[in-house]
Formats: sequence, structure tokens, C-alpha cells
Amino acid sequence: MIKKWLQDIFDEPIEIKEWRTDNSILKFLSSNLDEEGNLSEKAHDLPDKIKNDDKIRFAPGLMDAMFGADDSDDSKKRIAELSKNIKRVASKGDKFSEQEFYRLITENEGVIGIIDEFLQTVVNDSLPIEPYLFKYAKDLATRTDKRNAVKFGIAIVGLCQNKSVLKDIKILGLHDEFTVYASIAIANLSENIESDLWDLAKKIDGWGKIQLVDRLARPELSKPIKDWLIYEGYKNNIMYEYLAYTCATIGELHKKLETDEIDHKLFKSASDIIEALIAIGGPAEDITTYPFASQVVQDFIRHAKNQATDISDFNALHKIKDFLTELQDDIGEQKNNGWNQDIISNCVIETVEILNSRDWKVAVYEGLKSNDNVIYWNAKQAAEKLGVNLWETVWAKLQEKPLDSSSWYDVTHYSKPEHSNEIIDFALNHLPFEELGTGAKDSNGFGDNYNKHASLEYATTFLENYPKKGEKIILTSLKNPVVRNRNMAIMVLDKWKQENWSPDIEREIRHLGEVEPNKDTKENIQRLLNGQELK
Repeated sequence: MIKKWLQDIFDEPIEIKEWRTDNSILKFLSSNLDEEGNLSEKAHDLPDKIKNDDKIRFAPGLMDAMFGADDSDDSKKRIAELSKNIKRVASKGDKFSEQEFYRLITENEGVIGIIDEFLQTVVNDSLPIEPYLFKYAKDLATRTDKRNAVKFGIAIVGLCQNKSVLKDIKILGLHDEFTVYASIAIANLSENIESDLWDLAKKIDGWGKIQLVDRLARPELSKPIKDWLIYEGYKNNIMYEYLAYTCATIGELHKKLETDEIDHKLFKSASDIIEALIAIGGPAEDITTYPFASQVVQDFIRHAKNQATDISDFNALHKIKDFLTELQDDIGEQKNNGWNQDIISNCVIETVEILNSRDWKVAVYEGLKSNDNVIYWNAKQAAEKLGVNLWETVWAKLQEKPLDSSSWYDVTHYSKPEHSNEIIDFALNHLPFEELGTGAKDSNGFGDNYNKHASLEYATTFLENYPKKGEKIILTSLKNPVVRNRNMAIMVLDKWKQENWSPDIEREIRHLGEVEPNKDTKENIQRLLNGQELK
């Protein structure tokens, strides 16, 4: 009827475009499952991802984690329009409204700001689930190749109380982009909510896991899940700080450490969690509000006397010592967590004894030879604390991988003035200048060529104390598409002073002043040329 009414108004047929597809996101994810039901790395980028290195990339699930409800007028209008169309779908199965709803949810990037309010309108309107709404929602979730359609589909089927779609929802939830939506639907549809959510949490590793563990973690959890929170639940590929407090409290870390002996796996997990907790000022609650702080740290140090064996343990104990030293100077409100000066002093003494109990440099030298990035990083951190000279190590690493940006950072960070000519010559002989000097754009440098752009950045920064040297590096940075690199070249030239610029540099910086696409960078170029202080 709606379709006929529109045809009468416009005097032409209304085309109903097919939005369902056999090449759906669900099919894509299903085809990238391993034998244990985990997603492979190939499934990280969804089929609807638009590749654009000039645009900031959000990790899967990050946008939904960052943004909450949006009560702007524009959002209210979107919700009203969506509600109008979903009513027509639910009551009449109207094909034009199906298409319009699909268009409205896929033409915008973010949906997290409106989806809760939209779902509330669906509940308030008591829309009929059969014969149209559930099938439509299921098609959105399982037969489309657009992530926003999948999110709305999952959300709506979660309200429909039809368990036939649960298997598909669990597969979709394996991708961090959909985990939070899938977890809500599972909570509405599953007959074993705790087990199903736990099973999903064990198979994910990003923002989805952070949100899901926060949702899962409740004091009444079963013992196996509480144990998992301590051993594995806090681990994610974003920051352990996001889940350390939740897992320590709900998983009852204090009870697990109070025994006479613990296994080494628990010791390592406790080390990770305590390190994350003492990173005060992070993204979540930390040790300052942890009621068992004193007990847990004391017990950990007690176990460390026998369990601390590798460089990561050395680093963890060093961080604990630094935390305790600061705590001695200002306990403040942390006295509510069981601390007093005697306990702190005893913990410091015991920690220092462990740190001095063996020659850790032997382990450092072994770790610096490792090809394992984690072992190498830990050895490098320990080397700094132990006064081990890292120059030969980091220089050898860069020579092995001339376009590894982390190696460029290390070389420029640990070098001394006598190494400058060697570093500059290496940059001149190994950086792909033609590829990097393609012209100014408003790019952030993320993407496949990130390492190359970042290597150029560190090489450019290194030149600030060496006027007139490595001019080709500066000229390339001025022509680099990454804004950050052009800004760095401008800062270096400011340090050099104009009397040290060659005619080529003068000409290039004036040309950049004409073509620079970034407003702030363009302003700094003029300030540089006028001899003014940079902003």
C-alpha cells in the first residue's frame, strides 16, 4: 500500500533495491574460523572496510567503546525515522520501509549513540515479532555486508526471543566490532548465559573482550570463571590496565596469593596484574582504590623470592620498588588499602634483596640476542636499569632491518654524538626517498607504509643537533605526505637557524608554504620564514 501511494505521488515506479547478499559478513567470518572456532587474522578487516591511510583508523570495537548515547537533535530525528520504518516493517512487512531502514543505518558510520534509545522505542511500541520483524532482523544480521546493518540486526533479534539465531550470533560476536552487541543478544537468548559469554570471552582479544569481561565479571561467578579471570581474563591486545582491577577483585587475587605456595603460572599472571594496577592514572581503576593492595603486594614479594627467574620478573619487581618508594613519601588515601610505613619499608627491603640476589646482567645479555619481541623489549628495559650499554645491540638491529621504525627510534635514542655521521650516512643509503617524497597531503601515515614514514620521522628528528647534515632527509620530509613528518622538518629547520639553510631548502620550504594543506602547519611555515617562535 505504501509503495502504491508513493507511485501515485511520483507517477513512476519505486525501485526496491536488493540489500541482502550471499557474500555477507557472517559468511566471511564463518569461512575464517579455525578448528577450535577462533577467528583467523585474515578476518580482522571486515569486507566493508574502506582502506584510506589518510584517515585515522579505529581498532574494531573502539568507536563503540568510546562513545555513549547521543541525545542531539540530529540523533533524535534519526531515531524517529528509524522507528517509523521499523513499525511498518513489523506490522506490514513493507519492502520499501525495509530498504529505507537499511539505508538509514548504513549511510552513517556510528550507531552506538542511537541504538539503545532506538531499541527502547521498539520495546515501548510492543511491535509484533512475527511474521515480519524477526525475519527482517535476522537478515540484517546474517545476510548483509555492512557492519551497521549487522549491529542493528543483532540488537533487534536479541529482543525477539527466537533462539534459532543464537549460533550465528555467537559467530558474529567473535569479531570485536560486534562483541558487545552479541553479548547482549546472548544474554537475552541463551539458556546458559554465563557459560556462553565466557566461551565467547575466551576467543576474543581486543575491545570486545574488554567490554565483555566487564559485563561478565560479577561476584557470583563460578570458581572456574574466577580462576580464568586471574590467569587469562585480564589479557587483551589493547592495555592490561583496562581489566586488571576488575579481574583482581572479582577473581579474588588476594585469596589465591595468600597460600604458602603457588604455581609459576599464577605468579606470572599476578605479576602482570600488579604491574597494570600500579600504572596509576591509567584508563581504569588502579591500585589506589584496590582494597587488598597491601596484602597482594606483600604476598607477591614473598612468592617472588623463589619464583622470580627471568628479566620480566626483574622489571616487575623494579616497578613495584619504585611504586613503594613513592608511596613512602605520600601514603594519602592508600592507607585505607592496608598500607603503613612499616609494611612499605619491609616490602622495599625485601624487593631490593631479590633484585640484588643474582647477576641479572647475564639474563639481559641473553635477552638482547632474542628474536622474540617481548623478550627483547624486557631485556632492553632491564638493561637501562642495570646500566648496560645498548648501542651495539640497537645498531645491529637497525642494520638487520633498515626500515624498522622501532629500531630507528632506539638508534636515535641510545646514540652518542660520535655516532652521528654513521647514522646519517645509513639513513641516506637506506631510506626510500623517492617513495617518501611524493608531495604534501593531510595524511597521518597509518597503513602499510607506516614503518617507512616513521623511520623517516626519527631520522629527521635526529638531525636537529646537526645543522647542514642530512639535507636530503630534510628535503624529503618537507615533501612527505605525512603531516607529522613535515612538522618535524620545520622544527629541525627552526633549530638549525636560517643561516644554515641551503638554497634548495629555502626554495622547498617556501614552496611548501604555498601548497601546504594543513592549516596549522601552513601557519608554522610562515612563522619559520618570518623568524617567529613556532606554535
